[in-house]
Amino acid sequence: MLRICYRLLATLMICATASVAISFPTNMDLLVETVASAVDESLGRIEMPADAASAPLLIVAQSKHDANWMVEHLLANRLLTRGFSVTLDSTAAQPASMRLSYRVLDLGASAYSGLRGSKVSRQGRVTLALRLSDERDDVVHWQDEITRTQRDQIPKKQLDILQHDQFKFAQTELEEQTWSKFVEPVIVSTVLGGLIYLFFSNR
Repeated sequence: MLRICYRLLATLMICATASVAISFPTNMDLLVETVASAVDESLGRIEMPADAASAPLLIVAQSKHDANWMVEHLLANRLLTRGFSVTLDSTAAQPASMRLSYRVLDLGASAYSGLRGSKVSRQGRVTLALRLSDERDDVVHWQDEITRTQRDQIPKKQLDILQHDQFKFAQTELEEQTWSKFVEPVIVSTVLGGLIYLFFSNR
């Protein structure tokens, strides 16, 4: 009976730890939400030619980035939802196809920690450049650049758990405020104040 109680207690502790760990979005979750918000806003103002739906829309990355797979998935998902036929295979593109090019200009997660407190302020950020052109003659019909951010607060002790070791862009860039950063401006102000006082008092 005692052994069963110990096992039950251990199970409850594991479940409690797991629930705490998953109660906050991971860095990857935060960045997916941030990129999705940017994609939704940008595609909401896209100027699509009338005959764009006559052939599959080709989605192409303009530069290499570790998060291209995420952006491609979200672009394809949103365009399919809007009723467009899409492809990621350039060999499947037709002469009448439109090309939607994208470039990840900035993507990352950062956190700011104050002098006190057990939580940090976390921010996911992304800047995307999008361009819609004609596959046949490369005429640009529309282009856009958009920046979006998402903010939340998480326990400082869970920073390592919530970041992603495999993808560098999903690792946390932590900025911690230290007492030296707080004291330095005070010292500078005091010294300057003293010098100004001496200057005027000796005149």
